[in-house]
Amino acid sequence: MSQGGRGIGFFNITTQCRRCGGSGKIISTPCPNCGGDGTVLANKTISVRIPPGSDNGTVLRLAGQGEAGSNGGPPGDLYVVLQVQPHPIFERQGRDIIYHLPIKFTQAALGAEVRVPTLKGSAILKIPRGTQSNQTFRLRGQGIPDQHGQVGDELVKVTITVPRNLSPREEELLRELDRLSQGR
Repeated sequence: MSQGGRGIGFFNITTQCRRCGGSGKIISTPCPNCGGDGTVLANKTISVRIPPGSDNGTVLRLAGQGEAGSNGGPPGDLYVVLQVQPHPIFERQGRDIIYHLPIKFTQAALGAEVRVPTLKGSAILKIPRGTQSNQTFRLRGQGIPDQHGQVGDELVKVTITVPRNLSPREEELLRELDRLSQGR
């Protein structure tokens, strides 16, 4: 501690020792690995349990897995920020997932049963007659579970595909259908 004054009165200034860093100990022969600090940088692989329903930006705190504490203090915590990779066929919307299902216009007009993928395998979806493009169907309980045991739904969004190349017979039948439906 040093003491000094200026004008009227004195003031005290406390500074840390440059040799011991305030620890009160001087290491005469420091360790070649840690330099007398007592810590060594090392890579460590740990397993992390990801809770169900975790999404982008979820922060997991791993107590005691951070950097070593200074002067023999306890280690800090490690914070892991999750970045969820996109699924190849599903979009995620909270606990719900979205699947885009292309169907033929005949399936939309007449109705059909189609097999759709789910996270657990597949399910049969009944397409009612007269289905319109961008219509959405819900498969309850086929989404993503959350930390409280609730499960989202799978939303199947239908897009109607129109054939680009028609045979002469297909074109003839479609023209006949068009003539028949003129009055509606």
